[in-house]
Amino acid sequence: MTRWIDDWMTDFINDYFLAPIVEKSGYNIFNTLVYAVIALVAAFVLYKTLKSRFNKTFILYLIPFILLGSTMRVVTDSIDTGVAQSHKAALFGFVRLMIDSHIYDYGFLTVTPGIYIITAAITLLALFISDRLKKPKLFPAIGVALWIPHILFLLPLAKYIEYFALIVGLVFLATFLAVFALKRMKIDSLQSQAAVFAHALDGSASFVAIEIFNRFATECTLNGRCYAGQHVVERFFGELFAYGTAFYLLVKILFVIFASKIVEKESENEYEMNFIYALLIIFGLAPGIRNLLRILTGA
Repeated sequence: MTRWIDDWMTDFINDYFLAPIVEKSGYNIFNTLVYAVIALVAAFVLYKTLKSRFNKTFILYLIPFILLGSTMRVVTDSIDTGVAQSHKAALFGFVRLMIDSHIYDYGFLTVTPGIYIITAAITLLALFISDRLKKPKLFPAIGVALWIPHILFLLPLAKYIEYFALIVGLVFLATFLAVFALKRMKIDSLQSQAAVFAHALDGSASFVAIEIFNRFATECTLNGRCYAGQHVVERFFGELFAYGTAFYLLVKILFVIFASKIVEKESENEYEMNFIYALLIIFGLAPGIRNLLRILTGA
């Protein structure tokens, strides 16, 4: 009986946690739930530890690290798909240097969940250093300094400017309409607007990638390098009906609007409100930036 349970657990972990990483098949209901629980526990610990820090400025200071994590992930995508290898000579050989370092090779630490662990560790280390030196502005500066070489790596790879611009235009349109709805509900905080923007970016990038890029870009129509929904909910809407990711975008916007209403009304204090907004921003902006940069580079 014990051996049967051990075999079942081994197969279960392999099928739903290890295989999706190796086969690049994205998320399933089981790893999504487990990662969500881990994220919530980690979030609770962070809130209890860093509660007094959560104000609008601290949320702003976190953004460079969100950009860093997402951009590092796209560096891995570009190397794994071979896109970066065709630009090895770019930036005076800097692209070649990054590729040859093998730091960004596809593996546990460079994809989910490893990339989140690495990014969180870098963020906490930067916070520790800035605290020890008593220089608060050093915290975001470290994030920006680490992000710059990664975005520079991707710039020579930029190929699909038109799809990038389409996503940006759609994001601003969706954000404008959502902010208008928020103001009608008497919600006018910068945090709520940032959360709306983050999820508008995620939803818009998914919509353009799956519904437009896949139908018109030669990378997909001729070369077969197409995009597919990685997340359970995203795939659900995408497979439900034609242009289902448009509904996914709408659902994300509505979710953030109503979440903002609840947060503004039910939060016990400003720290709790800002912490929840920080989570909303991270969970929208992180995948949104990754998807935006992937489409830009064709990775």
